Amino acid sequence: MEQPRPRVRLQQTCAARPEVVYDVLSDLRTHLEWGGAKQSSVFRLKALTAPSGPATVGTAFSSSGTIPMSGRHWEDRSTVTVAIRPSVFEFATEARARDARREMAAQYVHRYEIAPDGAGSRVTYTLTEERVADPMLRFAIPGMREMSWRMAAFTLARGFRNLLTLAAARSAAEGKRDAVAGVRTQYRKEA
Repeated sequence: MEQPRPRVRLQQTCAARPEVVYDVLSDLRTHLEWGGAKQSSVFRLKALTAPSGPATVGTAFSSSGTIPMSGRHWEDRSTVTVAIRPSVFEFATEARARDARREMAAQYVHRYEIAPDGAGSRVTYTLTEERVADPMLRFAIPGMREMSWRMAAFTLARGFRNLLTLAAARSAAEGKRDAVAGVRTQYRKEA
């Protein structure tokens, strides 16, 4: 019998409209901020190479970073597989984690589903491990594997909150610009 694929699912509301959340996600350069600079130093993006502008289906990018409780670093190649503004952003990742003796290879799918929720949005992030070869010891031993995935959920949750905080800040900044533009427009109409 095949074991179920490991999966982490996180859901949270955000003050930003779905379009703003989606735009932050599809601007791959922002991943270095919310998944890198603002993430825990033990599990974070360190580098990302991606085209500028909004990512669309087929957009490829690469990244590297650190792994908690390990001397390994990961290197990824990812491709956007679903890009439906403002509701779904998904990418598939071919990941490699190396040390001096061996290399773990895995494939993951990262899916963000964004729905309106009042004046903001409800965002659901799902990370699914599609396959893994030569897993690190903590992912190879039953029991430890489940515990490691629970710990991964905790670490991923910080990056997820960072993403939503960035989207909310951008939304607030847009609101201020809109309010200023409205005041200017009203002023011009009255003049």
